[in-house]
Order: sequence, then C-alpha cells, then structure tokens
Amino acid sequence: MRYRLMRYPGGKPKALTLSYDDGIRADLKLCEILKKYGLKCTFNINSGSLTLPSMINPNRLTVDEIKEHIVGAGHEIAVHGRRHLAPGIASAPVAIKDVLDCRTELEEIFGTVVRGMAYPDTGITKIHYPNSFASIRSYLSELGIVYSRTLSADNNSFMLPEDFLAWVPTAHHNNPNLMKWADEFIEADGYHKIITRRYPRLFYLWGHSYEFDNNDNWDVIERFAEKMSGRSDIWYATNIEIYEYVEAYGRLVTSADGSRIYNPTVTEVFMHIDGKEYSVKPGETLVL
Repeated sequence: MRYRLMRYPGGKPKALTLSYDDGIRADLKLCEILKKYGLKCTFNINSGSLTLPSMINPNRLTVDEIKEHIVGAGHEIAVHGRRHLAPGIASAPVAIKDVLDCRTELEEIFGTVVRGMAYPDTGITKIHYPNSFASIRSYLSELGIVYSRTLSADNNSFMLPEDFLAWVPTAHHNNPNLMKWADEFIEADGYHKIITRRYPRLFYLWGHSYEFDNNDNWDVIERFAEKMSGRSDIWYATNIEIYEYVEAYGRLVTSADGSRIYNPTVTEVFMHIDGKEYSVKPGETLVL
C-alpha cells in the first residue's frame, strides 16, 4: 500500500459545512434557505441569552424556536460562551466557567450532548499574558470540547484542520472571493489521475445571519447555497459530524505490512487506496 486517502461517507471526496453565531432571529430565515437547498449548519449559541425575558432580548431565538428550526431540522447547536467571553483575554477561571456553564445549560435545555464550540468575541486571535493557546486547548479538552472554530486568514486550500481546537474556516460569507472559491471547490477533481491530488476537501462557511439583514445581501447565501446544493460528490454535514467522521478514520488500525485494516469504531469508513475505493464497516477487517 502506497497511499491511503480518506473519503467521506458514501465515498464522497468533498464535504460542506456551515457555522453561524449567536442564535439571532435572522437564523430562522437562514434555516429556510438551508432546508430549501439541503445544507447543514452548526449554530453557536450563547446560553445566557436563552434565560432572559424576550422583552429584554427581543432579537434572540427562543428555546422553542431553536428546538423546532435548528435541532429538529438536523442542525447542530454548539457552545459560544454563556456570556460570549473571549478565552484569550478573560482569565482562565472566568473563561472556563463561561464555557462549562454554556455547555451544561445547552445540554439541559435541549436534551442533547454538546461537544462543539466557536470561540466567542476575539477568541484566540488575541491572547493576553498569562493566557496561552496551550492552556486554553488543555482546559477545553478537559471540559469535553472536541473542536472549536477560530478565525485567521480565509483560504481556498479546502484542507481539514490539523488541530480541531483551532479550526479555521474557509471563508466568511462576505469574503469577495466566496463565489470564485465555491467554483474552485466544485471543479476540484476528487478522482484526479494523480493519486496524491485525490485528498478529501472541505468547504467551511461561517458568519452571523444578522449580517444579511444589515447589509441587505441575503442573495449571497441564497446564491451560494444554490450553487453548492444537490451535488453527488459533496457530503453535507454539521461541524460535529465532520469531526466525528474524521476521528473514526483516524482510529483505523493498519497491520505492519499494510495489507489489513481494522475498524474498531461504530462508523463505516470510506477510503481511497492506490487508485481503488474501499470501505470498512464497524468491527470489520479489510484485507487488501
């Protein structure tokens, strides 16, 4: 075996995921667009806003609306800090409490297990001494957070993150290169004649739905969703679904000579090996 490259579920070479913040009422319109085009999104929620009376916080989604239009529609809810505090700036005890309270409250309110996050405010883009990313990464792992979206320069590499706790998205929806990069993503050949170019690709879009109202540009997400929808080579997934699948792939056990691959997980995993497509079911050993 020379090269083993991951494929997404069903053997697809590409995946698309979205991430939108703050649980704003404009999310309802975004959910309508996602449903129309069959896309999936992670919504990052500040749990503290869910306990405020609607008269104090009229622009936030209610618990019932989140249950119906987000959780009930197959999207993911994730941590965004109970009080939206940047862990790079807040002291460690305060930031830890903000993350833990948010996770605990979201799980209690919605009856689910929450393991994902998007860094609130400036996140880890600004880290004030004595904070460090190493310490933030350590306590997030201890709190059961397995991934967290951060911000950096947008790019069209379409690569999976090396560190899921510093997960850089492909683009904000206001990026002027958005549709150009969408075209590049669509045109990328996951079955390229050169095997090393058959690596899995991911397009990760993020933003705040209220920005569409503020900028009067709902057509941006409508055009993007329409362009990306209904493609047989794209897996449409939430952030946690991407993480869990990649983690399952990483747990495959290969024999010393590369001729056998054992899958110890509960997930069927797909891969491309030396020009051929394979999958290995849960508990199965694939013999090449």
